[in-house]
Amino acid sequence: MLDTTPDTHSEGAGNVVRRVIDVLHALQTRQQQTGRAVPLRDVAQQAGLTSGTACRYLQALVGTGKVRQPQPRGAYLLDWQTPADKPQPSPSQAIRRTLTTLQTRTGQTALLYAPFHLGEHPERLAVEVQWGMRPALDHDALHLAPLGIDPPGRVLAAAMKNPGIRIDTQLREIRHTGYAIGPSVLDGYHAVAAPVWRGPTAAGAVTLMLTHRQTQSPRTRNDCIKAVMDAAGAMSGHLTRRTPQRTA
Repeated sequence: MLDTTPDTHSEGAGNVVRRVIDVLHALQTRQQQTGRAVPLRDVAQQAGLTSGTACRYLQALVGTGKVRQPQPRGAYLLDWQTPADKPQPSPSQAIRRTLTTLQTRTGQTALLYAPFHLGEHPERLAVEVQWGMRPALDHDALHLAPLGIDPPGRVLAAAMKNPGIRIDTQLREIRHTGYAIGPSVLDGYHAVAAPVWRGPTAAGAVTLMLTHRQTQSPRTRNDCIKAVMDAAGAMSGHLTRRTPQRTA
């Protein structure tokens, strides 16, 4: 078996430490930018190293448990210990303004979720929250949770082309209607969510939080569904217009 541990005798301890830091910084930077496992060539380029040198350091870091190498081989992930340490995509000002408009239009808490792919199973991550006049609710699952646990997660599961997601009757119905509504991860609250698209790709899910009593009013329910659909359409239009067009 090949020894992938960096050679500290020939390189010097100072160079080893500097290169480890460079590799970790490169991996963190690219992972925060993409939200996905980072190919070896990207880490090497970012760190200013050859692929062979970067590979030796990454394999040594894999041995410490701080870096993982999921499938497919050749890509690496920093292994954050807590959800708060994980990178969070930053929405544009136009997207934030649309979410703020949704919150003020309805008077309800509005959230924007993005798909999160760092683990073996995709999750949904809250990247922007407009609380309005309501107090912020401290609940980990409101911010990061597996797909399928609530309406925004199910919206993403229905929209994403992921072979690990089984499309059942409920997800087919969400695809047909274009939104999901149902119990939230917070007791006493429901959520209504619709997908946000960047061209043909699901980029996120815009969501409103409603009390259970509010969902019992057909008028309030329908008004909130329409508001969410309008916001999702505006965000999708903005993101799609900003998507670079490929040329043949």
